[in-house]
Amino acid sequence: MSHVEQRLKDTINFLVQHLPGASELAEIAECGTIVLDSKRDGDAEKILIGKNTKSYDQSDFQRALDEFKTRNLCNLEVGRLYERYIGYLKEQDNWKVAFTGILGGYGDLGRDLVCIKDNRHQIIQAKCWSKKKEIHEKHIYQLYATVTHYRLQLRESFKLKFGRKKARQIMGSQEITGHLISTTKLSEMANKVAKHCCINYEMIELSKEYPMVKCNISKKTGEKRYHLPFDSHYDSIIIGNVDGESYVKTVQEAESSGFKRIGYA
Repeated sequence: MSHVEQRLKDTINFLVQHLPGASELAEIAECGTIVLDSKRDGDAEKILIGKNTKSYDQSDFQRALDEFKTRNLCNLEVGRLYERYIGYLKEQDNWKVAFTGILGGYGDLGRDLVCIKDNRHQIIQAKCWSKKKEIHEKHIYQLYATVTHYRLQLRESFKLKFGRKKARQIMGSQEITGHLISTTKLSEMANKVAKHCCINYEMIELSKEYPMVKCNISKKTGEKRYHLPFDSHYDSIIIGNVDGESYVKTVQEAESSGFKRIGYA
């Protein structure tokens, strides 16, 4: 090994040991990911079941979905799956959900999900952590700050569209709240800060058994397509804004309802 190669190796080892998330990023760089790369153009089935699915084979689609659910994921991938699960729960409660964490990456400003129902806006930070860990106050402060930033952005958008006076009236009717949803508890200080900053906190366990197949209907053409959780652009697909859309558990359920797999003629 050359001197330069040794220096590079030492540098990478240092970053992995000291930079939060670096070990997961290194793992993803080496092995790839079928959760974080929501705009992937490749064939995920090749990774999941060892074969390309060029032909339309429902059994292969289901095998790939089953493998996806049992696959060992790194911490970053688990975090993204948790955001999807929380988003699914909100959509079932008739919230319109934007998966800002997954689609925005590190530019999400600490907003994993933005959920809107009528005049209510919920800014959600989702943390799927080990129960041995505690959430500390810095995360509460971050969420509080991004809720404030969201409020300012919304106000500016109303001002541009309706003018200052009308924007002030509209903002007065908007309910904007911050929500931290996690698999673990808050520290004592974080709990105090959350109450002081009016940040809502809820513990929800991750379930991989929720319906992951998105059955989507095109507003323009009425075309019925279903998306598996490893399909390209899965996270940008909104379910519930067209009658007849739903989440289902199996490929067969989607097919029986008249939906066809996205990406196939």
